[in-house]
Amino acid sequence: MSPGGKGTKTGAVWEQVIRPVLDIHYSGRFQTHVTVGNQLFGSAYQADFVVQDDTGGIIVSAKWQQIRGTVEQKLLYDIASLISIIRNSDEYRKAYVVLGGTGFSEKARSFLLQNKHREIFADGHLVEVLSLEDFLARANKGEL
Repeated sequence: MSPGGKGTKTGAVWEQVIRPVLDIHYSGRFQTHVTVGNQLFGSAYQADFVVQDDTGGIIVSAKWQQIRGTVEQKLLYDIASLISIIRNSDEYRKAYVVLGGTGFSEKARSFLLQNKHREIFADGHLVEVLSLEDFLARANKGEL
């Protein structure tokens, strides 16, 4: 799928699903499409959202997968990049990857939502993978 294609459009819809809860509970304290650092291979990493609270910045990456594909493997790269960005920044303290869509295999979805990357990556606790429901529940409580 080409950049700017259908995948980008469905990702943009996913961001619009997440945005209202941030508008309600973090009004005036979040930005969209923020370059937060570099991915592992050096390209700029643009976060879908950056939320500010009293303890620092929180990166939110919205990941929608509508059809089966290689995104499952790419997510571990994304998580590793986020860990590196947070480690090397004084601005950010945590990142959330919010999963959506029916294109993830059951095994991948289970691995990701159980945050098993923490068993593989040092400082894996810096990134948490959540379902939309769990992300909304935390945001509703102001506990991102």
